[in-house]
Amino acid sequence: MHIENTKFFHIHKHNSPKWFEGARLSFGIEPNNSWRAFEMARRGITNPKSNEIYTIDLVALRALEFYRKQKPKDPRLTFYHHDPVVTLAETLDSLFLATRMVRELIFEDVRRQLYLTLPSRTSCIWLIPEDPRAVRFWLDNMRGDFKKVYRVNATGEMHRATQQIVMGDTISMGDWRKRAVDYWNGAKTESYDDEILLNGDIEVLEEVPI
Repeated sequence: MHIENTKFFHIHKHNSPKWFEGARLSFGIEPNNSWRAFEMARRGITNPKSNEIYTIDLVALRALEFYRKQKPKDPRLTFYHHDPVVTLAETLDSLFLATRMVRELIFEDVRRQLYLTLPSRTSCIWLIPEDPRAVRFWLDNMRGDFKKVYRVNATGEMHRATQQIVMGDTISMGDWRKRAVDYWNGAKTESYDDEILLNGDIEVLEEVPI
């Protein structure tokens, strides 16, 4: 859907000097911050003395063997904390990242096959409805400590979808593909917690106090 000068909110998670009142920004060609984060992501445990990185799956497996008293501590991981609760948190964080990567690759594959004219999640900007309930919902559900809310004026190609579709865990690739089709078909009824993808231009109107 093409829109002209339509107001939305945007929650920004990066402390960027490009975002200020009156700024004009374009999206839809270059990879966005979320996609660049996937390409640069390295999830592992770093030895503070050697800077060698050990993957989470290796560390979790060796820690589990130690917790079960099946094996002694791995001599490569003598620096590791071996706290079961922290190990679980580290493993879940890595699993969350891997799940998101699978989801985004499948969503983009389905978009390119069936919905090529719609904005790509790899290069769009995410917007939310101009509704205080939307701001509260996304502030409570977005990861990360740094968040700023902006009111923006948007022009370009928009796609509005139900965000619950992307909320999945370790489901099959087939299930993700079915969800992708539903997602790209768009929201059947509009809700304040929808997510909005835009390829186009925005003008930053103001920063909104949180």
